[in-house]
Order: sequence, then C-alpha cells, then structure tokens
Amino acid sequence: MTARRLALLATLWLTACAGAGPYHAPDLPLAPAWDAANADPRAARTDWWHDFGDPQLDRLIAAGLADNADIAGALARLDQARAAAGAAHAARLPSGETQDTVARQRQSIDSGLGRLVPYVPGLSRVQNQGDLGVSVNWDIDFAGGLAGQAHAAQADAEGAHAGLAAAQLATAAAIADAWLAWRHARADRALLLHQRELTDQQVSLVDARVVRGDAARHDGDEAAATLAAIDAVLPDADSAIVIARNRIAILIGRPAGTDLPELDGPPDTAPMPTADEPAAGTPADLLRQRPDLVLAEARLRASHARIGSALAEYWPKFSLSGLFGFSSNNLALLGGNSANVITGAAGLRWRLFDFGRIDAEVAGARGAEREALAAYRGAVLSAGGEVENGFVTLAAARRRLAARMAADATAEHLLAQARARQRAGDISQFELVVAETRRIDAARGLLAARADVASALVACHRALGG
Repeated sequence: MTARRLALLATLWLTACAGAGPYHAPDLPLAPAWDAANADPRAARTDWWHDFGDPQLDRLIAAGLADNADIAGALARLDQARAAAGAAHAARLPSGETQDTVARQRQSIDSGLGRLVPYVPGLSRVQNQGDLGVSVNWDIDFAGGLAGQAHAAQADAEGAHAGLAAAQLATAAAIADAWLAWRHARADRALLLHQRELTDQQVSLVDARVVRGDAARHDGDEAAATLAAIDAVLPDADSAIVIARNRIAILIGRPAGTDLPELDGPPDTAPMPTADEPAAGTPADLLRQRPDLVLAEARLRASHARIGSALAEYWPKFSLSGLFGFSSNNLALLGGNSANVITGAAGLRWRLFDFGRIDAEVAGARGAEREALAAYRGAVLSAGGEVENGFVTLAAARRRLAARMAADATAEHLLAQARARQRAGDISQFELVVAETRRIDAARGLLAARADVASALVACHRALGG
C-alpha cells in the first residue's frame, strides 16, 4: 500500500511539473519562396535608410529615434517587462527579512497592568520590549506554477524588446515617407511655379496675336484656363509641404509648426533620392527579422507558459519558513542565550475544494493561447502579403519610372528642336513656350515616378523588417 501511494504521489508530482508541456513553434502558413520579391539572401538591418545616401534623412531619423513618443513608450514598456521578469524569477528563490523592534512603554495606573503595580513587588509601570530577528521563507515550486510565471514573464520581456524594435522600424519608415513627401511637394511646387510663369507668357503672347488678328479669341481663353488650373493646384502644393513638415516634426518629438533645422539643405530642384532594391531572402527569414512577428511569437510563448502556471493550481503548494532572533523584556539581556528564539515551520496550501474555478482558469489560459496562435498566424500571413505587395508595387513603380524617363527624354529632345527652329525663325515664341510647358509636364511626371519608387523602397524595407 505504501509503495502504491508513493507511486501515485510521484505521478501527480511529475504531471504537475510537466504543466502544459514544452513549447513547440507552430507550423505556419509560409511559402517556400517569394513570388515577386528579390530572393537574394539578406541579414536583418537596423540602418536601412542609409541606402538612400542622404545626410538630411539620416539626421531626421536619428532625431526621431532619440525623441519619438512611441519609441519612448516602447522603452518604458520594456523596462516594466524586464522588472516583472526579474520579480517572477526572484519569486522562485527563498526570501528573507529582518524584524527588529525596541520599545519602551510607561503604563497608566488606571490600566489593568498599572493597577497591579502597588501590589506586585518588582513590577514597574515602565515596560521594555526588544525583538531582533531574521525570518526566511521559501515557496517550494513542486508543481511548476512559479516556473510557468517566470517563463511567461521572460517571454513578455523578449516581446517588449521586439516591440521596441517594431516602434523604431515604424518611426524610421514614417519619417522617411514624410520626408519623401516633403521633398516631392517642394520640387513639384517649383516646377508648377515655372510652368505658371511660362503659361503667363503664353497668355500674353496669345493676347498679342488676338489683337493683331493672328489668333482667335478662344485660343486666349484656353491659355487663361490653363493658367487658372495651375493657380488652383498651387495651394494644394503649398499645403502638402506644410503637412509633410508638420508630420516630420511630430515624428521627431517636436510640436507641429516649429522650425526644423534638420530640413535645411538641398534646394527645391534637388533630385529625389533613390536606393538599390533590398534583398528579401526567404519567407522563413521574416520570422526572425520582422520585430512584430517576433513580438507575436513571444506572446504565444508567454500564453503557453501561463497554461502550465494555471495547471499547477490543481496541486498542493508547500512552503518552508524559519525565524532566528532574540526577544526579551530586559534590553540588557537582548542578544544573550536566554533571549534566543528559533522557529521553524512547514506550510501546505491546497485549493482542494476550488477545482471548478481552477478549471475555468485553465480554460481561460488555453483560450488565450489559441488567441495568441491565431494572432501569430494572421501576422505571418499579413507580413508575407506586405512583402509580396511591396515588391509588386516597386516593380510597377520602376516600370512607370522607365516610361516617364523616356517621355521626359522625348520632351527634352522636342524642346531642343523647338529652340533651334525658333532661332531659325521657323516657329514663333508662342510655339516655343508651348514646347517648354510640355517639357515641364514631363518633368513633373518624372518627379512623381521617382517619388513613387522611393516610397515603394521604404515600404519594402518596412515589410522586410529593416
């Protein structure tokens, strides 16, 4: 009978220690290779924006990484998670504290003890009490509940670290997007102003031809309508510059509308920056390189560990405690052998009649794990889609850029011909202005195409995790 009881107790103990079992990474819906992305091997990077080779962008992102509010919040969450992990690990170790008290009390003669003073020889109204000691307590983690909490807290800390990396990636990408929008808006506004100047000349030339009878009135009306259309677009260009500038200010931790010395530098006509296409590696690389996926997987590991902690509530909890110290009414004897106090105790706590609530706690923990698994799978699917879509968008933007470059080269060639013909007297100044206006239209299209390529590159880096 004794052997059977021991075997039963051993089985219960091993089952409790096993908890939810070891964590195994789930099977994820990953394709073996990318369809549209560059499959060259890649390593995770945290400074991908340097590929654009622009010191102004480098300064802005450095300022954002230092002062962005989202990053500051992520840092605070990381500090909290690390502190919680430290506390959870410390809970598995013995704890000790000192308990020291020295008191002196004068009794009232109207109190029960004070009334005895006249009748009891040697009894004084003044009472002393001294207690010095060290107590130790240890919750023995037979069932693994504390271990489960420690593992969950450690996973939370690792997830918080990934959350910080995710905030840094999102901030850098947002600053790059806003900066590209600001550069595009400024350059486009400069082209619009030049186009307006040429269109104004065109209106004047048409008016002169109408006066001479060389052109119809509707020709002048058409030129005036073009000028009005440009005037209608210019406010949008002005507001786009301000909006992008304010967005940059907020991202780097400054109020909207403040001066940004970091934006001093290239003129409005500076070319849009570009970079090489990033290598995408394999879909499996995303699991290690995208911080949001690392965070989602850490949450899954934490939820799995909490199942083990919940299962441990089925089993008894044991604790050991002890006290060594001195206690005496005579302070002169405090610390002597006669005042010595030694106490030892063993404790048992078992939620024996609370299994219904424990069942609910375990079910809740298992549900949280299923939720975390679904979130992880969804994040992986979304991340893969972002990579594929990002490279599809980049490829389309590059094709548009090639077409715009060809159109711009053609417009430049036609403008050169028009200038030569105007100098030879074959065409009028009006026709030359028309050719110059068409050249600006082509330049604006080329500018927009370059901005689209740069934005697509940022999106690819964001999708790849750096």
